[in-house]
Amino acid sequence: MTTRLFTFIILLLVFVAKLNFAYGQPNLFATAFTVNGAAVSNYEIDQKVRYLRFLGEGGNIKSKAEEELIQEKLYIQETERVGIDLTPKQIHTAATDFAESRNNSLNGFLNQLGRSGVNKESFFGYIEAQLAWTEFARSVFGPTIRDLPVPDVDEKLLLEYRTTTNLVNLLEIVIVIDENNPDQAEQIAQEIYRSIRTPEDFSLTARNYSASSTRNEGGAVGWLNIDNVSSSFRNVINRTSSGRVSEPVRVDNLYYVFFVLGKRTESSSVDFVSIDYATLKVDGFGADQVSSLQATANRSQNCEDFSEFSAQFNAENFARQTVERADLGAFADPLSELDNNEVTRVELDDGSNYLVMLCKRNLVVDEEVRERILNNLRNRKLDDMSRNHYSKLRAAAIVRRK
Repeated sequence: MTTRLFTFIILLLVFVAKLNFAYGQPNLFATAFTVNGAAVSNYEIDQKVRYLRFLGEGGNIKSKAEEELIQEKLYIQETERVGIDLTPKQIHTAATDFAESRNNSLNGFLNQLGRSGVNKESFFGYIEAQLAWTEFARSVFGPTIRDLPVPDVDEKLLLEYRTTTNLVNLLEIVIVIDENNPDQAEQIAQEIYRSIRTPEDFSLTARNYSASSTRNEGGAVGWLNIDNVSSSFRNVINRTSSGRVSEPVRVDNLYYVFFVLGKRTESSSVDFVSIDYATLKVDGFGADQVSSLQATANRSQNCEDFSEFSAQFNAENFARQTVERADLGAFADPLSELDNNEVTRVELDDGSNYLVMLCKRNLVVDEEVRERILNNLRNRKLDDMSRNHYSKLRAAAIVRRK
């Protein structure tokens, strides 16, 4: 009897211990908080945390996960309100594009997620929310930005004309993180960063260890526009001098290390048909008077205002003309430094002085280039409008913690 009682007590203690353990753990499927009444479970938070870790996110991941889940709930609520429905094919295509943007197939990407504890349904839910919001923005805001004024496009073209392109020549090594030994990949990447000093050694290491398709070329990537490089890499590459190895960068389940072979800057250009400009001859005035006149002329909003300002002088002193760029003569260099409706002072070789205003550059642009810039401007305005709309949704959202 004593033995049976002892056995019963032991079993009871084990049962109570298990019960206490279970009650001490959060219920994964219990509601953590609601967003306008829509529940977000502990399980959803756990999945999002795992997903963000997989993508290499740092900082307070739980806080980021919760904020992203709130965002996704609001996305879905708003798209349902206006009646936007996505087809399974649309979601599958978007998921495939996402995987391919990370140099993987959809099945390969899903397998990697699975090994990190993220299930397929969670991932497709993230994709659906983002895609639904994109369709919402196009549907609701798209019609308002379809027709952009020509001056906006020309202004952007002029900006491209006045700016330069920064190019970088790279070698790369890509190291896959083994889920069973995640620290090993980081150790290898750090050793490459600390030890390799020459492009020859880097290329040899790439041939032997890199998981990238460039391994057979010794990791050679070639010259790239730094603005086209993923933002995940851009900052570290910009910080790395020519002839040096970059710090390792983790993206998803991969470490990237780069050898910067060289950097250079190229000026972009746009051809002009002609230049529309105005001049006011200011001979016979002292230096202080000319400076005062220039300060007054600078308040002119455009060439019409500049013409009115010039009316106080003899008519023959003012001229406005449109000429080929090659025919600008001594005014070519000063005008090349001006923006539209900007004034400068020019002294010619013969000693004569002018106030010069650039009225307009008339551009010759390939229609394909113009359309590309037009699309970029539309997308930027679309992004701004959708961000502003989401900010209002987030401010009005009722989030209740359980």
